[in-house]
Amino acid sequence: MKFKLRSLIITVYFPAFLTAMCAGMLAPTVPAKVDFIGGTSFIIGLAVGAQGLGEAIFSIPTGLLINKYGNKKIMVSGMLGLSFFGLLSGFSDNNLTLYFSLFSLGIFYGFFSLSRHSFLTQIVPLEFRGKAFSRFGGINRIGWFVGPVAGGYTASSLGIDVPFYIISGVALFTAILIFFSHDPTNQGKDTEEYKNSPKSIRATIIENKKTFVFGGSGQFIMQFLRQCRHVLIPIWAFSIGLEVEQLGLIQSISSAVDMTLFYPVGIIMDRFGRKWTSVPSIILLSVGFIALTYSNTFLGLMIVGMLLGFANGLGSGAMLTLGSDLSPKSNPGTFLGIWRLFGWSGNSAGPPVSGVIAQSFSIGTSALSVSVIGVAGVLLFSFFIPETLKQNE
Repeated sequence: MKFKLRSLIITVYFPAFLTAMCAGMLAPTVPAKVDFIGGTSFIIGLAVGAQGLGEAIFSIPTGLLINKYGNKKIMVSGMLGLSFFGLLSGFSDNNLTLYFSLFSLGIFYGFFSLSRHSFLTQIVPLEFRGKAFSRFGGINRIGWFVGPVAGGYTASSLGIDVPFYIISGVALFTAILIFFSHDPTNQGKDTEEYKNSPKSIRATIIENKKTFVFGGSGQFIMQFLRQCRHVLIPIWAFSIGLEVEQLGLIQSISSAVDMTLFYPVGIIMDRFGRKWTSVPSIILLSVGFIALTYSNTFLGLMIVGMLLGFANGLGSGAMLTLGSDLSPKSNPGTFLGIWRLFGWSGNSAGPPVSGVIAQSFSIGTSALSVSVIGVAGVLLFSFFIPETLKQNE
């Protein structure tokens, strides 16, 4: 039977939108909750980073669990964990309990996100992966665009704990939806391809060491550049005297531009190759950070924000697709867990590194330094990372 992308709507895309919306709802709610129960700016920073830290630390163990128990069981477990700890976050009345709950939310969100990646890797044919993953990335962007608005509105109008209860209910609904959906990755487990037991972490690293050195470094740089936007645009905006409302408008329009590109990006990746989107994405991100240092007005920064949004949108689903192309056909969980650890490391490093350079030297120096790192990424993707579409064909 010929594969059709619409077969992923119920099993992947709709749950992806719901979970991304839930994650987005946490963006304004977590700082407000910490402030409400009496936390300092430092505690707010710890709480905001707790979810990402939980997902990063448990990415490799999650991959091992996927290999052992299968995608569907881990997806459902992830949603049930999100539901429970979402509820516990709402009930938390001290910072320690809240931090533990948010850290655990990250672990179970990682269960869901990594098992979805593994699921798509196993069922989507090579010639459809660009479209499948770019739409997956685009739907996540839409969920993250809607989530903060919904979270902020419900927290201010209904109560600071209500968004957590909504997240709990949505996660429970998603768990039920996935439980009753069809899982084609359970078929064919008796074939020779699946009889081989999953490789250990050490064996996976040794077998794919070149892939992780070059591909993992490229993934790190891509995510590093993406996250630096969220630090450099705000601090530059305040340095040139813009108001919070103007900054919010710049970020919203940048996100809107970002969201519009996922459909054509998928077509380009599947027709011409993965590098046709990832390399231009990194080039334009680097150019955008250089242009940032020349924008001294609201309009100028708006144009830079749109350029960076366009650059980020060009990379919609690119790293997910590349990871799937490079992973083994059977039992990809361990490989993808290690692969995503590189991405999460870049996510985590971008904001503090760019912030420290800006504070120690200047914002312009930070932006130019990030651009230099982008040049290294361009070289990696151009000359050291293979074109996986042609290679696999």
